Amino acid sequence: MNFFGYQEKARRNSTILVALFIIAIALITVAVYGAVVVGILAGELFIDQSGFSSDQLWSRELFLWVSAGTLLVILGGSAYRIHTLSKGGGSAVAEMLGGSRLPSSTKEPLDRRLLNVVEEMAIASGLPVPPVFILEQSGINAFAAGFTPSDTVIGVTRGAVELLSRDELQGVIAHEFSHIFNGDSAMKMRMMGLLYGITLISDTGIGLMTLKRTSRYSRGRGSHPAVIVIGLLLFIVGTVGMVIADMIKRAVSRQREYLADAAAVQFTRNPEGIGNALKVIGGYKQGSRVDHGAAREASHFFFGNALKSWYSSDWWATHPPLEDRIRRIDPAFRGHFDKVDTGARTFANQTQASVDFMVSSGNRVALSQVNSDAVLAMVGNPGPESLQEARGILKKMPARVRDFAYDPYTARAAVYALLLDSDTKQRKIQLQVFEKTADPNVFRETLDILSDVASMPLELRLPLAEIVMPALKEMSFSQYQMFKKSVGALIKADHQVSLFEFSLYRMVIRRLNGEFGKSTAVKVKYHQMKALLPHCRVLLSVLARTGHGEEGEKPFVEAMSMLAEGEHTMLERRESRLSHFDQSLTELNMATPALKEAVLKAALHCVLSNGVVFVKEGELLRVIADGLDCPLPPLTMA
Repeated sequence: MNFFGYQEKARRNSTILVALFIIAIALITVAVYGAVVVGILAGELFIDQSGFSSDQLWSRELFLWVSAGTLLVILGGSAYRIHTLSKGGGSAVAEMLGGSRLPSSTKEPLDRRLLNVVEEMAIASGLPVPPVFILEQSGINAFAAGFTPSDTVIGVTRGAVELLSRDELQGVIAHEFSHIFNGDSAMKMRMMGLLYGITLISDTGIGLMTLKRTSRYSRGRGSHPAVIVIGLLLFIVGTVGMVIADMIKRAVSRQREYLADAAAVQFTRNPEGIGNALKVIGGYKQGSRVDHGAAREASHFFFGNALKSWYSSDWWATHPPLEDRIRRIDPAFRGHFDKVDTGARTFANQTQASVDFMVSSGNRVALSQVNSDAVLAMVGNPGPESLQEARGILKKMPARVRDFAYDPYTARAAVYALLLDSDTKQRKIQLQVFEKTADPNVFRETLDILSDVASMPLELRLPLAEIVMPALKEMSFSQYQMFKKSVGALIKADHQVSLFEFSLYRMVIRRLNGEFGKSTAVKVKYHQMKALLPHCRVLLSVLARTGHGEEGEKPFVEAMSMLAEGEHTMLERRESRLSHFDQSLTELNMATPALKEAVLKAALHCVLSNGVVFVKEGELLRVIADGLDCPLPPLTMA
């Protein structure tokens, strides 16, 4: 199964999750009704001790009121939780667990090593570089959380940073990236929101048991016996509901961990990396535990079992047993875990992290020998060649530019410098407009870094835009508004929008909107290719003309024929402007994963038909993949 197949499976799993949620609500509603009836009968027995008849067990009116109240608590709680999570995205989960955002500009060797690993993985896979959060926990663990790739974050415990080698850490991060590829992170976010409402039933029961009467005759005495009985029974029902919630998490979560382990091995081609990380967890006294009040609610997010409980290695847990996971990676494993010497490991990792051992770019993909199927197979499934390519890109990036990219203050200057025109006259006009909207200090930083950015190879422009994203997400909301306004002013200064300006704006602002706005999953609107053909025609017309000029008719026709039979003609320039391209890409993102796969395959064929990827069409192809939420690994560009 490829990336698009897993995305489709994630959609089906979400449907199954909702179905399980509805069944759980139905069972809990019946149980709550039973608790209320028993409580009322207990109250009547307490008052007149006259007994009760079977007719008192059923009341249609009471059942409707209880059902309405139960649904209000569960659905209201779930809606509230999903709303709060959507506002913060993955950051909300990380902060809930006590995580703090790791500054992109950090100079601490171990933290810098972690950021480099995440950066390499993101560029190699074609995903946005996610912000990294550190959980000050001694256990070895990590997680990925977010509704979309743009609002996803990576969380790593301090124990993992200090005790895992670079290869082991890389295996863990590759595992978490697999969860992003396969739609697991988004599904887990929805799961957290839906199941939260169920847990409110027990809280309601506790509230009723501790309720005090406030009338002037009660003098602060305890609740009525019937209320206490109802509260006790609701607490029991709520506790059972929490068990059901754990069962749902377990049912959805366990197999996904095996898949993510396998994907990490395939990505890094280094089974010892993730395998040894699991072995370190097994031999470490603290294991993968996360001692935090919110760990239970978020237990299904973690790389390893975060909870200390009697069933930690049982079938009930959200994660498979360590031994089983390791044997799937290393069949020779016999179940023995060596005791971890924390002092020696920490010292060795600190020493290793202090040395810059980034390797230069190795074998690149020979595009003349690659077709659209081969590249499509790398979507959501990058290999070691992609990782090698990413390391090469980072090594070619000027050191001073990279330093600018890691600070939220100077990262803005790096983006502004990318947008300044190479033509002296046009750049002067841009600077005059820009000076009026930008922060004066950032304006000076832009002038300072301009020559370094301008001298970079063209193919490094979008990778630089990827690298600055974590730092830009550290801006305040007011800084973001000023940044967005300044970017718009720079683009509009010469009264025309270039292809690169469009590409940069769409990628950067789209991703930042997920951080500073409300993050919601894209709803599927299109299930048939026929409805998408007008949008595909716009997309492929722009792409064919960008790479082949007016001779792009042939690759355009070939690409469209892959989507539908019949005669196809490339649109005129006036009918395929960048504004039309933008609108069509937005619509195409609302297609099913299978349709997205077909569209991206056609776009790849259009680009690769002559065996060469020019920078402009390579950048546009990256925008298309980003717009379709399809992580495309880097390609060598001419």
